[in-house]
Amino acid sequence: MLAILKKWRLFGILLASNVSVSLGSDSETFTLTILHTNDVHSHIEETSKYGGVCSQKDKANKTCVGGVARIVAKVKELKETYPDALFVNGGDFYQGTPYYTILKHEMVSTIMAAMKYDYVCLGNHEFDDGPKGLAPFLERMSAANITVISTNTNFSNEPDLNGKPIKQSVTIEVNGKKIGIIGAVLPQTKELSNPGMNMIYSYPQ
Repeated sequence: MLAILKKWRLFGILLASNVSVSLGSDSETFTLTILHTNDVHSHIEETSKYGGVCSQKDKANKTCVGGVARIVAKVKELKETYPDALFVNGGDFYQGTPYYTILKHEMVSTIMAAMKYDYVCLGNHEFDDGPKGLAPFLERMSAANITVISTNTNFSNEPDLNGKPIKQSVTIEVNGKKIGIIGAVLPQTKELSNPGMNMIYSYPQ
């Protein structure tokens, strides 16, 4: 889950959200555009509207949906209109298709790097292969200048993740306004996934 802070929390829910925030009693407003995806689950190719394989018939009827190429094309189109838009991912890119089952983090990190996200939050499924399965993904994101944020986790006791490029929060400036970005991992991740025994949940003030 990824949140944008500007005096209070605002969540990027839709693929394209224009959020107007009041900055004070002088009625000044500030518009922040968020391009948001989550739970992609390695659906790299387009699918049928039911989530299955996009058949030739589906393609002929133009009923296929999703897929990385379609997302990237739409983001490029939207950024031409909203050049200061933030492109973020709320987690759970792991799992879902044979691409991940066979190629694991290598495929996911390659595709996400090519998609050029600005900020990425970890989902519970990013821990499914344990800390060793997450560490190379984090390194690849850093190499692609994609910031991974996990506000409520502490990996200092986890040898495979300690010192890896994860930020608890980020403050940026958009059109002269300071914007805070945080991302939270589900507290139930220890039961739902495999983060190891050393991950500590923390809640910075």
